[in-house]
Amino acid sequence: MKHVIHKIVRFSVFTLLSAFPLLQSCSSDEEAMKWVDLRYRVNDSYSVEAQNPLPISFQVKSTDPWEVYGKYDWYVISPDKGEAGETYTVTITCKENTGLDDRIDTISIKSDYWTGKRVVVVQKGTAYLNAGEVGIIPQSGGQTAFDVLSNQKWTAEVTEGATWMSIQAGTSGELDGRITVQASGNSGEQRTGIVTIYDRHGKVAQEVQCIQAGAVLAPETPANGKWYAIYEEAQKLTIHVESNTEWEVSKENPEDDDWYTFEKTSFNGSDNLVINVIEHKGFSVRTGVIILTTKAGEGASPVTKTIRFKQANPPVAQVTELNRTVSGADFSGPGGLAPGQYNFYIEPLGNTQFRFFFSWKGTPTLEHRFHILLGKTSLSTTPWCNNVNSGVASTIRSVDTSKPHVLSFNFTEVVDKDDPTKSWLCSEWILDGEVIAKAIADGKDDVTGATDTWVGAFERTEAGGNYLFRATDGSAVVTKYEYIGPPDWGE
Repeated sequence: MKHVIHKIVRFSVFTLLSAFPLLQSCSSDEEAMKWVDLRYRVNDSYSVEAQNPLPISFQVKSTDPWEVYGKYDWYVISPDKGEAGETYTVTITCKENTGLDDRIDTISIKSDYWTGKRVVVVQKGTAYLNAGEVGIIPQSGGQTAFDVLSNQKWTAEVTEGATWMSIQAGTSGELDGRITVQASGNSGEQRTGIVTIYDRHGKVAQEVQCIQAGAVLAPETPANGKWYAIYEEAQKLTIHVESNTEWEVSKENPEDDDWYTFEKTSFNGSDNLVINVIEHKGFSVRTGVIILTTKAGEGASPVTKTIRFKQANPPVAQVTELNRTVSGADFSGPGGLAPGQYNFYIEPLGNTQFRFFFSWKGTPTLEHRFHILLGKTSLSTTPWCNNVNSGVASTIRSVDTSKPHVLSFNFTEVVDKDDPTKSWLCSEWILDGEVIAKAIADGKDDVTGATDTWVGAFERTEAGGNYLFRATDGSAVVTKYEYIGPPDWGE
């Protein structure tokens, strides 16, 4: 009669693996069971230096005799085997690697039939390839040279700026060498070329920037990477400009753009460009285009840069009459609401406890709460926001419930300061025109920078929002709400 013998490796304190291969054996009266409990504390991989490599140590224990082994002889494993029941510390000591290339092997940990773990060991080679410092190429043209420190073969080529820069000497070498770059004259803006150095395998080892002197005219970049955005109030727009020469500023459309002026139009070197903008009373966003131009000397070409800025028109409120009395049952408004500012007009509450919710759909739902309970504001969010939650002192206001009030939410977009490709929902809680709380849904405490769960990309608003009222201990009357949309900036 045939019986099944089970060989089992169990998980435990270290790395515990299990396998259940089935083997057949002959036995007449009893069922045999073979099992192995192999345990170890070891990483998946290790990397050591070519010279003076540090030893690698890990622990092994098994219910059966075990062994640790690899394929090559550039390291020593001690001990490489052990008896059952005892915990061993295994050490792998690598010999110094005198070769250029990295070397790699896979170490196996095995007990009885079971290989419980394979560990990758990488030892770095001695190859190096580095470029020295590079001097500035004169604007009139000429050469610059830099050293290559290497213990291998290498090649070099111009991969950026080949129309004005070439390698005169040092397109290839073995061991240490020197690369000499020749550049033609530069009549315009400072420019940068790149020499790429490849190792013996043809892989990029280093990219070396070669800068040729020229005019520098570099205005700071607006947050959206395209144009500066300002609102309808009269104000000063200040833009910093880096330069190493004289430059001027002018309007692209001087006859039409009479709504802003420059504090000065001529500059020498780096300076702040200050634009005085008058109040906007029109009905659409207006755009200003200004031109920066260097004063070019004889034989030189002027450098020109364009700056665009947009001023929003005054907001126009769209009024929706509600005249809704809320008591007992919730009142929910329409869905699909767009970002912008919502002003809700509330009649005197008396002793009524009033709860106001505004939510943006998605996973998770971003819920804003703006309650008036026992004559005080009570704000919170779901998910949790450190800056706006029940009990934050700065968000609590006493409310005279014998008078009408305006409760507002303002939802806008904030571009991530570290990654301009991302933008977040910014929410403001406003009582009678006073902002009493603000939160940016970027997953960070706006004061301390600590992590919180209030996270929502601005694109979440595309799904639309909705509001809900609830009243207890009485009734509340909401007469209307105003919606003020964000400016239509165009492109």
